[in-house]
Amino acid sequence: MTEDRAGSRCLKCGQGGQAFRYVDLIERVRLAADPADPNCGHFYLETVHIIQCPACGHRQEHLHKRTPYPTLREAQTQLDAHLLGKG
Repeated sequence: MTEDRAGSRCLKCGQGGQAFRYVDLIERVRLAADPADPNCGHFYLETVHIIQCPACGHRQEHLHKRTPYPTLREAQTQLDAHLLGKG
């Protein structure tokens, strides 16, 4: 699957403007630890696409979606529900 990621630039070779290829999809829970983030101290459920540069083949992450939850338990429950097809 190939899709143009507007504004995506390869972190290795600097190429941009070409269509990046989707390689994989990751869902993870991450703590918002940046004091400038309004959700600091909350947990994010993130959906991340792994994309590949067409010029050099380098793979990098592209954040697709981020949803904040006040507790780790809530974020983990949502992640598990999504993985089990209940969300």
